[in-house]
Amino acid sequence: MPPPNSLSPENHMLYARTVTFLTRCAACLLLAASMQVSAQNGSPTDTVKTTVNAILEILRNDTLGQDNARVLMRQEIAKSFDARAMAQSVLSTNWRQATEQQQEEFQRLFMATLEDTYMGRLEAYTNEIVEFRDEEINNNRSQVDTVVVTSSNEIPINYKLRLRSDGWFVYDVEVENVSMVSSYRETYRSVVRRSGMDGLLEQMREKAAG
Repeated sequence: MPPPNSLSPENHMLYARTVTFLTRCAACLLLAASMQVSAQNGSPTDTVKTTVNAILEILRNDTLGQDNARVLMRQEIAKSFDARAMAQSVLSTNWRQATEQQQEEFQRLFMATLEDTYMGRLEAYTNEIVEFRDEEINNNRSQVDTVVVTSSNEIPINYKLRLRSDGWFVYDVEVENVSMVSSYRETYRSVVRRSGMDGLLEQMREKAAG
């Protein structure tokens, strides 16, 4: 936009600086927007790699205490794991029969349990190499195959993801071909059968309390 002809030389210079500043701000906003869109449209492997590498970086940081490290790891997991989808899948038909309050509490307690299990697995492989081997996409579902390479073995850890409007999110993890969601589903189903939903939640509360 050309400056008004009536401006004094001093105001003309101020006007030019203002236009330059606003142009740079607009460019920064466009760049930030494009980066956000790029992240949302990233591949399933991008989602898994970002989470795994972030957690391993936390684990390898000797300046963090265990409690601080766990808090940071939970934050990373929350960014890429679909907590509600996992909770629904684990409870199966019992999810629909549970009250909204029971659903919310179960989701919170289950994710804490799942996070502890998953973090415990990765903690055992802190100094090992993680290779991202394969990616398979079928409509809005995908699987990312990774392998932890140790000095004597290769441990497969595979991630199942689903595409939401805001990107790819993990809904199950298979460690050495054993589904974490399926394992918990069988365990919790038997507890609900014996003690009901309240009994399951009580048991989970006690375990969470340590």
